[in-house]
Amino acid sequence: MKNVLIASHEQALTKRQEAEKILANHTMAITKYEQQTVIANEQISDSKTKIAGAQEVQRIIAVRMKEIVTLLSRPTITPAEKTKLTKEEDEIKGKIEAQQNIVDSETKALVNHETNIATINSTIKQFKKYVTDIKEVIVNLEKKVKETS
Repeated sequence: MKNVLIASHEQALTKRQEAEKILANHTMAITKYEQQTVIANEQISDSKTKIAGAQEVQRIIAVRMKEIVTLLSRPTITPAEKTKLTKEEDEIKGKIEAQQNIVDSETKALVNHETNIATINSTIKQFKKYVTDIKEVIVNLEKKVKETS
């Protein structure tokens, strides 16, 4: 649009209107991308919270696991106690694995959200450059409108 030859007043007005529509569309796109950034930041926060929660549960469970190992190593343990503690140990191993799965899946999600934000920010930057360029074109077209009237 920058290098378009403007011959008439009507042509200048038409080109200016086209540029203003493009400006409006790009400005709206920036707003939408900024909203997507807000959503992605919330998703990052949620993932970090889930990871921290799962890791805390893992720490608590690990403490109980150590207690069980200590209790199982006692020479005075009864067969009934050993059965009960072994069963609890197996349950705890399952819980630790479940929490690790949460950490793993949320870490992947976190990386995806961060990549998404980087892409969106790059897109926003590009659209802002377009907006600046279009504003410059509109100023030049305003001059042409005045010159040709």
